[in-house]
Amino acid sequence: MSRLGIPIIGMIATLFLSACGGDSSDTPAPTVTLNVSPASVAAYQTATLTWSSTNASTCTATGNEWAGPQPLSGSLPQSVSTPGTYIYTLKCSSSSGAAASASTTLTITPGPLAILTGALGNGVIGTPFIQTIQATGGVAPFAWKVGGGTLPHGLSLVPSTANTVTISGTPDTASQGTAFTVQISDSAHHTATQPYTVSILLQADSLVLSAASLNFGNQIVGSASGALTETLTNGASADMVINSIAITPTAANAGEFKQTATTTCGASLAPGASCEVSLTFTPGQTGPRTAVLTITDDTAGSPQQAGLSGVGLSSGPNATLASMSLVFGTQLVGTTSAVQLLGLTNNGAVALSIGNIAVSSGFAETNNCVPSLAPGATCIIGVTFTPSGSGVVSGMLSMSDDAPGSPQTVSLSGTGSAKTPLLTGACYGLCRSVKPVKSSECPAGAPSEAPVALGAGCPAGPVTVDQARLCVSDSGYFRYGRCEAQ
Repeated sequence: MSRLGIPIIGMIATLFLSACGGDSSDTPAPTVTLNVSPASVAAYQTATLTWSSTNASTCTATGNEWAGPQPLSGSLPQSVSTPGTYIYTLKCSSSSGAAASASTTLTITPGPLAILTGALGNGVIGTPFIQTIQATGGVAPFAWKVGGGTLPHGLSLVPSTANTVTISGTPDTASQGTAFTVQISDSAHHTATQPYTVSILLQADSLVLSAASLNFGNQIVGSASGALTETLTNGASADMVINSIAITPTAANAGEFKQTATTTCGASLAPGASCEVSLTFTPGQTGPRTAVLTITDDTAGSPQQAGLSGVGLSSGPNATLASMSLVFGTQLVGTTSAVQLLGLTNNGAVALSIGNIAVSSGFAETNNCVPSLAPGATCIIGVTFTPSGSGVVSGMLSMSDDAPGSPQTVSLSGTGSAKTPLLTGACYGLCRSVKPVKSSECPAGAPSEAPVALGAGCPAGPVTVDQARLCVSDSGYFRYGRCEAQ
């Protein structure tokens, strides 16, 4: 029996340990997969993270705007405002302590330059005013300025090289309907503007809007979005008269944003009551679209405004160029100009196939566009000018692709000069500092392109274009500049 007993006891022990999980080698190791689609989108466009795991009991995420415990499988939309490369990681563990991880990368590229903030709220005398204006697309760094009109007294545009800018201060003078325009310029010399109207009140307005703006996101051209709601609340102790609720589009996007029949706001609003304005977005064109919802009533802050925005996408591939022409000015024969950047955006729901990008003699190009561009993504074409002789040179950039209108074309022009043109002492440069700017060289509120003093060490009297460009660069006061004969 002793010879039989030992194996039996061993078998029982083995079975017992197995049932209790004592043999960890029998526990399957966890696995995890993580993907993002599309892998490259323009700023403010949406990509979707998708993940799954096996043999895991917990999952934890790390990455941009995605962190902490996550389900064992799922998906999550990601919309990032700042161009760059973003890494997302997911680690999943089993109950035995074994773990597996996976990572994926999302690239955010700049799209066409546009200001998304369509309206600003009113201010109150003696109350700090801080509101942010958001832009999308373009090539950083940026320069902001008040392009027309004047800000309410006590407010100023805070200098910024980012794609957001803040208007802040403490207003000290009442005003009704102060109108002004804000402009943004990027390093590729593209600009975008947006008009605003702001009132400065003696006390807080009794009509409150929520939210301050509505963003409808991406929508196929010609198809209506789901409805979004703007809520109006009467904070006064008396009835409020609502004279009109209207959408103020630009001439280019009339009818794209509309009220629906489910709007509950009537001719008046009782004290403490709320009503809702229901809105939809049906883009008529590709790219960023904006409008303003305006409420006219009998309150001191009338009219109140809320910005509306969305992005139109084509159902097939799309090719949207940031500019239809590039002008290089005067360039010394045999020398190469500074590169000019041209953004190409696919405002389509499917990838854009690009066969070839070619330029005329005298010009050269480089790009990160060929052979394809993902939906919502933007690539950059860089063009330079090298004249072989004197005189005006005209050319063309041509791009073959599978989008409507192919080939897409951009006109190119420049002038060759056998002699280096002279400057009278002024150089044009974008007022963005590499080191602290001297007020005499870049005064507060200066235009994005304005005559500025040459940097220290420049020759006295007339200088060549190349000398002026070198001096501006060496002085360190201007990151981007261009010099022209005066």
